[in-house]
Amino acid sequence: MTWRNKRDHFNNYTCKWRNSNLGKTNPNHHYFMRLLKKETESFLRANKQYLLNNKPEIYYSMINRKLPKKYMKQNVVVTPVNAYVPPQSKLSPEELDKQLEQELNVRKQKEQALKEQKLKEQKEKERTERNRAAYNRERKYIYWCNAYEQGNYVSIRSEKFKSKDKKYQYYW
Repeated sequence: MTWRNKRDHFNNYTCKWRNSNLGKTNPNHHYFMRLLKKETESFLRANKQYLLNNKPEIYYSMINRKLPKKYMKQNVVVTPVNAYVPPQSKLSPEELDKQLEQELNVRKQKEQALKEQKLKEQKEKERTERNRAAYNRERKYIYWCNAYEQGNYVSIRSEKFKSKDKKYQYYW
């Protein structure tokens, strides 16, 4: 007797992998976008004239278009030519020369401070670059090692142990 012959086969096995969604809706993005489009179109049909007269920015943003030039507000402030008289023109020539000289001194001091700051930053940068180069140069000598192991050893099979020739000649 196999599992196919049992009567409870349909209840135990089939229903687990056969889910049907009959009668249920599965709304997705397109569904919601369609509903939103219907709502906006009906709102715009009813209130188009009011929006164009009072709030054209909102109307054109709802239909995803750029605002035409005729609806753009022009903010132009017209001032008379002689409305502003600079304070320098009110001064006498001697006072004007003094003020210009003071401004020149202040500007030179600012430039000097900027130069000093740049020089200090450049020296700091050179110092860090030197340190980095020294670190990279000395790095090959510094590494982790085992304290229980002899570090400086020569293999028995090296040339040093194979040669049995005397290095020195003795005179008799």
